[in-house]
Amino acid sequence: MHRPDRPRRPWRRRLAPVAVAAALLAAVWVSRAQDAATTGPAGGPATGSAAGRGADEQAARAAAQRHLGLLSGGDWSGAWADFGREARQRVPRDTYVRVHRACHPLLAVPLQVERAVAADARTVDAHWRGGGTSGTLRMRHEDGRWRVAMTPDQLAPYARGADSAIAALRRNGQCGDGVRPTPAAPAPSAG
Repeated sequence: MHRPDRPRRPWRRRLAPVAVAAALLAAVWVSRAQDAATTGPAGGPATGSAAGRGADEQAARAAAQRHLGLLSGGDWSGAWADFGREARQRVPRDTYVRVHRACHPLLAVPLQVERAVAADARTVDAHWRGGGTSGTLRMRHEDGRWRVAMTPDQLAPYARGADSAIAALRRNGQCGDGVRPTPAAPAPSAG
C-alpha cells in the first residue's frame, strides 16, 4: 500500500534513467561500430570494400598533393613533418631544411598528383608530374594519417649530413638549376 510520507512514483519515472542510460550505451556502441567500419583494424584505413579502398586512395592522394604544395612553396620544415617515422628518425629536420634551401629544383613549380594506386591496405603510390619532371610519392598510413614513406634510395643522400647531400644532388643534376621546367607547348592557332 501507499505510505503517506512517500510520494507515489509511477513505474515510468523509475525506469526513465535506465532507458536514458541504455540509449546512451546504444549510441556509443553504434558510433564505435561505424568507426571500426570506416577506419579498419587498429585505427588504420578501412580495407573491406572497394569504396573503402577508394576513399583511402583519395585521402592518400590529398595528403600527397598537400606535401607537393609544401615542396613547391618552399616549406621545407612542413614537408619534413609529413615524413613517416623512419624518415624523420634518419634525416634530422635541420639537415633536410638546409639541403633544400640550397637545392630547390621545383620551387614555385606547380606539382600535381595525377593518380593514386593502392599498393596494399596501408600503402598508396601517388604519381605526380610538374616542371617537366615526374615521380611517385609512396604514402603510408601511420599514426592516424597518411605520411610520405621515403625509400632507402631517397634517404641515402642525407646519410652523411647536409653538405654531402647537397654535393650528391648537384652531381645528379637535382640541385638548383639542375632541373629546369619544361616550357608549355604553344597553344594551337585558331586559323
